[in-house]
Amino acid sequence: MNAWIMVVGVSGLFGCGTIADITNKQSDAVNAAANTTCNRYQDCGEIAAGKKYSTRDECMNAEKGNWNGRWSVAECDNRINGDNLNFCLDAIEATSCGNVFDQINTATKCTQNDVCSGD
Repeated sequence: MNAWIMVVGVSGLFGCGTIADITNKQSDAVNAAANTTCNRYQDCGEIAAGKKYSTRDECMNAEKGNWNGRWSVAECDNRINGDNLNFCLDAIEATSCGNVFDQINTATKCTQNDVCSGD
């Protein structure tokens, strides 16, 4: 069973609303951000042949690389700020399809300084 499914399952058991409620690991935050980003791309019709990503797996691999690049393991592992991660994930979910300015605005809500500011 992969760690992401296990964490989501544990989250459901405890009634916690987000990944950040039960972990402060960088890898879990990256997985959550990649999953949320790919959900948004899928909702916007950007995962299909000839679109931004051909498949969901392609999206997840690329977006995990993107978020790993933004939130380094050295700076973020065991330092995830749950409230700020939730704010970031909510911003990703609310990003307007095809609006570059909204995408830039979302990125400002998901900085390493904010997401990785926990103790």
